[in-house]
Amino acid sequence: MKAYLYTTGLLFAVIAVGHVWEVIDRSHVFASDVIIVALSAGLVVWAWRLARTRT
Repeated sequence: MKAYLYTTGLLFAVIAVGHVWEVIDRSHVFASDVIIVALSAGLVVWAWRLARTRT
């Protein structure tokens, strides 16, 4: 279960970094970009916290 949570957290981290990179490249922020980055970052934190609390 830990491997799944770490993998999921890493996947969402890549998605968040990709969107931030796209916003920097485009020099314009859409509302959907903010929502996607916020959700991705939230899922990263959630997955890694769950993985750390599992024994």
